[in-house]
Amino acid sequence: MRNSQQTTLDLNGPILSFATQPVGVASTGVVSGTGSGIATFIGIATATFTTGVSSGSPTAPSNPASNTGIITYRWYEFGVGALSDSTYVTGTATTTLTVSRLITPTDNQRRFYLEADYIPSAYQTSSPVTAGTARSTGNAINEPLSSSVGILTVFPLIEIIAQPTSGTVVSTNQDATFTANASLTDNFFSNYPINYQWLIDGVAVSDGVQALGTEATTIVVNETISVNQTYTNSGSVSLPSSATNISLTVAGASGGSGGNDGGINNLPLFLGGSGGAGAVGRFTLPNGSKSLSFTIGKNGNSGSSVARASGGGSGGSGAATGGTGGRTGDVGWSGGGGGGGGASSVSSSGDTIIVAGGGGGGGGGSLNAPPRSFMNGYSANSWNPESSIDLFNGDNGLFTTSDGGGGGGGGGGTVAAQPGGFAGLDGEDGGYGGDNGESSWKSSSATLQSTSTNTGDGYVSLSYNYVNTETTTIPGESKNLTISGANTPTLTLKADFSTSRTVQCRITNSIASNSPVLSNLVQFTSVVPRAIINFEEILYRTNTSNNFSINLATSGPYTYTNTTSTNPTVVFYASEKDLNLELELYASKGSDNGGYRGGEGGVSIIRFTIRKNEEYVLGPLPRSGENGPVYLYRKGKLIAVVGSGGNAGTSGRGGSGGGVGIAGEAGFGRDAGVGGALIAAGNLGGDGVFGSLTSAFPTTPDTKATAPNGGRTIKCTKGVYWRDQGVSACADVGTVKFRLSDGVEVTNTASIARGYKAGYDIIQTAGRGLNSGGAGGNGATGGAGGQNGSGGGGGSGYTDGSVTVVNTRQGGNNGIAKVVIRLVS
Repeated sequence: MRNSQQTTLDLNGPILSFATQPVGVASTGVVSGTGSGIATFIGIATATFTTGVSSGSPTAPSNPASNTGIITYRWYEFGVGALSDSTYVTGTATTTLTVSRLITPTDNQRRFYLEADYIPSAYQTSSPVTAGTARSTGNAINEPLSSSVGILTVFPLIEIIAQPTSGTVVSTNQDATFTANASLTDNFFSNYPINYQWLIDGVAVSDGVQALGTEATTIVVNETISVNQTYTNSGSVSLPSSATNISLTVAGASGGSGGNDGGINNLPLFLGGSGGAGAVGRFTLPNGSKSLSFTIGKNGNSGSSVARASGGGSGGSGAATGGTGGRTGDVGWSGGGGGGGGASSVSSSGDTIIVAGGGGGGGGGSLNAPPRSFMNGYSANSWNPESSIDLFNGDNGLFTTSDGGGGGGGGGGTVAAQPGGFAGLDGEDGGYGGDNGESSWKSSSATLQSTSTNTGDGYVSLSYNYVNTETTTIPGESKNLTISGANTPTLTLKADFSTSRTVQCRITNSIASNSPVLSNLVQFTSVVPRAIINFEEILYRTNTSNNFSINLATSGPYTYTNTTSTNPTVVFYASEKDLNLELELYASKGSDNGGYRGGEGGVSIIRFTIRKNEEYVLGPLPRSGENGPVYLYRKGKLIAVVGSGGNAGTSGRGGSGGGVGIAGEAGFGRDAGVGGALIAAGNLGGDGVFGSLTSAFPTTPDTKATAPNGGRTIKCTKGVYWRDQGVSACADVGTVKFRLSDGVEVTNTASIARGYKAGYDIIQTAGRGLNSGGAGGNGATGGAGGQNGSGGGGGSGYTDGSVTVVNTRQGGNNGIAKVVIRLVS
């Protein structure tokens, strides 16, 4: 029989179950780094016990189970296994699992579950087992127990993979596009679309045409006006605040002459003295607004020449009146004294600042009294700076009852009254001339520049510059902004007016944790094309270009001359629109030789249209002092030439260069060089002849003339680099930067449509002078050199027929080579 022992171990162990199951958790994440995304999963298990008779002792009383054991936990991850605590995973042996630093897309869809295990307490083995004794439990009958799966969802981020860039359209009604491409960091969420909304000036827009009404354009023109005004009568003037270069000339009046003796036929021996001159001062005044008033002195009247009882002349009126001339006695035949001249004055805001004194009157003539120095009035020729100015009339001239000439009146001025002249002492003396008035100015208000004298009525001359601002308002036209792609990655804008707007895209996604995202803020600019001419001076020694731009619409005509130390090739082009231009072409004058002058350079005015971003070239323009023509190319094709003058020899002057379509003039002297021959429009050939003056050597089939003959240029540049590349002379070379003759690219030049080929163009067509003869001028056909001291011939002009010739002539320029460029309608 089997031994039977009672035990307190409950063979029916507990049953595990989860009161709280882990569930899916969603969180934000970052692309990399230590993000703030955290996810927490919770699972809680319980142990359930039953009561009753154990299977080992059917007669034993019912004893309750004793829950003295514990439940243990361990979190698991699919694909990883059991988890242990680490930096970013904690609570792996608890009911709560925490996962941090969540990264998209790496951490999305991770799957976690919890496993529970029941650990029983030690069980009893003592006997007997009595009723009511608690039973120790064994392992759970269903352990280990796994929970349901909790799935981690990490929301994606919006990433902009292409940012928009600013767009400028240098023309109205041209499209400008802006692109902002974005994606989600996790393709798992590809079913959730990315949405685009473009903003203009911060406001969401939709496709269509925005009618923005009209906007008047205000044009402000500041014009400098020069004023030159002479005042011969008293008056006033107000100067504006913009007045500059203020110059003021103030002249006092001269005195009147003395009367002649009234005796026998008024013979010259009895002439009165002359009046003294009035003072003249030229001043500068400070710039700016001021009110000026003028009082103008008048010439003193001449003394009377009537026989017996002749009266003296009255003084001139003015700021300070001249004195009256003295009269003669009742029995006299002598002339009366002349009146003194009146002073002229200038006041600024009521304060007298300048006074020009009048001249003294002349003394009256008397019998047998030829004009003497004491009879002449004194001239006002001295100026005194004063802190304050007082005005004084001149004294009257003295008179006598005897038969003597009357004294001249004193001039008006700024010092206590100037005395008049004395009367004649007896019947044979003429009167004395009067003293001049004094002149003064306030040095705090005006600056004296020069002085002189005046022999007539007084005057004031005023000159100054001022800025006249004229504002013109041009009624605006309708303005429309056309928008397309407002809700797509690519926005297209087109404006029919000049404008500048900010552009930005707002990108959204319904589940992205960083939604919405804004793109870079960029600029949309629509510019009415301007009359911009860009210049590139190709400097061969440094392999660089000196670049600058001119707006012909605002600057007016632009004159280009070579101011460099070399002979650069000058490229110019229109960067914003086609332009209708007028060019004045001036070839340089030939060199002088002693008393013989060089021939004048040819002069022409032509018109043509330059196309946007197309190359136009002035073949190397000579420096100041060098003999040079003007060669004008459209890309590589020669379209116009103006010939330079021939050099003078030791015994003859040079011939003038020809304008467009005109031959060069022959030089002067017995053995003068012939002028460059005319080549009909468009008839220039592809092969040329170097002039005998140059040291350059031709490449077959081109040749070189023998001295003293001139050469002939070619219709298209051949170059060196491009020739070696097999590019024909008249062919274009594409939209490229400028290349030097050795092929080196001038990196700071623009990529435009080009065809000019540097290094071989046969523009050196002048003939060599022999035996002190002058060299010929360069041109389409070069002038021949003179011989035996004679002058060289001028170079010829040319056109291919593609330009309109407004005016052209042989000679006309006695200076350096230059080109004047202006805009025409």
